[in-house]
Amino acid sequence: MPDNKDEVQEELLQDEEIASGWESYQEEMKMRAEYYSNSPDYGLQSPTVGGSKSTTENDLSALFFERVFKLSRDESYVSQVLPGVLFNGASAKDLRMHLLNETDLDTLTIFTNRGIFESIDNRFVFGIPVFKASGETDEVYGGYRDGDLSLLKNIESEGMSISRKVLEEYSPEARIFPYLETEQEVDVLEKIFDHAPVSEQVGDSWYATPYRELDRTNDRDRFVEKEQEGDYPVLGGSNIYQYAYSPDYVENLESPKFWSVNEDSNPEKSAKRRIREKNYRKLKRGLYDAFDGSGSQKKFVDKTLNQHRGEGLSEEDVLLDCTEYRIVYRDIARANDERTMIASVIPKEVVCHNKLHTIRPYSIDPEQENLSKSPLHDVYHRIFSDQELFVTLGLLNSIPFDFLMRTKIDSTVVMYKFKESQVPHLTEGDDWFEYISTRAARLNCYGNEFKQMRERLGGIESATDKSERRELQAEIDAAAFHAYGLNREDVDFILNDFHRVQNPRVMTEEYFEMVSERYDLLEQEGPKP
Repeated sequence: MPDNKDEVQEELLQDEEIASGWESYQEEMKMRAEYYSNSPDYGLQSPTVGGSKSTTENDLSALFFERVFKLSRDESYVSQVLPGVLFNGASAKDLRMHLLNETDLDTLTIFTNRGIFESIDNRFVFGIPVFKASGETDEVYGGYRDGDLSLLKNIESEGMSISRKVLEEYSPEARIFPYLETEQEVDVLEKIFDHAPVSEQVGDSWYATPYRELDRTNDRDRFVEKEQEGDYPVLGGSNIYQYAYSPDYVENLESPKFWSVNEDSNPEKSAKRRIREKNYRKLKRGLYDAFDGSGSQKKFVDKTLNQHRGEGLSEEDVLLDCTEYRIVYRDIARANDERTMIASVIPKEVVCHNKLHTIRPYSIDPEQENLSKSPLHDVYHRIFSDQELFVTLGLLNSIPFDFLMRTKIDSTVVMYKFKESQVPHLTEGDDWFEYISTRAARLNCYGNEFKQMRERLGGIESATDKSERRELQAEIDAAAFHAYGLNREDVDFILNDFHRVQNPRVMTEEYFEMVSERYDLLEQEGPKP
């Protein structure tokens, strides 16, 4: 089809009149794009999301929406029918924040088309905001419906109050507005949002920083497909499941497709060497910032290290993440999968490509006394204690966290959406910390690969019986509800709302009942340490 299109275009452009018109059109589009990009009248079109600019190619609906803000008098009331991207697209972040901060948003109703507009795709989402063009928004009345316009006719009886807290904190990074259908959903989200984002450090607590270790395409030269030609596996998303890093206890889990070689045997073909090269810059930057560097990073860092140990920075100073046990999670995920968030702790010395995101086990926190060492591995500090690693795993795999994530996910776990999502930052001494951590560790720490970790955790026994593994996971899910501060009504809502699939690995009706029963039992017994 593309080749045919190019051929037709080339044939048409042989006509001088058409060619002249096409050239004029392109020039007009270029001028328009430059105007919209540089005009002070359109300053809300390029927000920063996830540390980088998020823009659209001059979306006319977004441009007109911003223009309406300036054309409307303070006492004016405005209502528009707008495409859904203005409410859930990252590029419209600043427009949404202006709507909350500079207008009094009265109602917001959002619909999936489903035949409302016959000539438009059934899946198309649109919204209708009604706002006063001045003031500030504290709460909004409205909701989401799938093809049902009765909400507009009966907004007072069928709509619901949505707090500013829910609109702001559902997506702290992109300020995406959630599609909400019930008051119960609003209540649940408000309780979830009482907790900090998973990537935020609360006091001295752990925090989760996702990382893309290897690129399956760009780093393909470091992979081999025959196990006997490699020294360690390169894992992808299909190689792990919740609490599982191998097919031992999970049906249909794939074995590794890729392998790689050690650095000392062939550095030019080693995936670990490539990872070391990629992380060299991060270490250099960490040293530069820690000691208030100025000027060239390389010159400053090399000079500082030469003064302390007689040699500059080298790639050997990088401590690879794979030297420690660490959490990974699948990149590919859908809201209608059995589970959307799928995480595991993987063995040491194993690396991952970009379909399996890793969570950094180390932070770079240099001290003056570290600078005389070679290699500089003492500047790396563990972010998670052993127990914290597994309480984090349990919470990431829990039903409440999954409930939140599946409202945000289309086909992949976008990094900023993961980083902004809220989770209880449990640490030693907190209710439910040991309860969740111990069970998650027993599920994940099986096999010779985790012998050292089992010893580090005091000689725990791995759970290898299928029924026991289901019970432990149900207990983690039940405890996570308590850790989030969710009550019985909230639990019923989430469990009933949770998507069911045919032939589930774990999430059968019996499993949901088990979680519900364990929740009640834990409620009676009181908080666990």
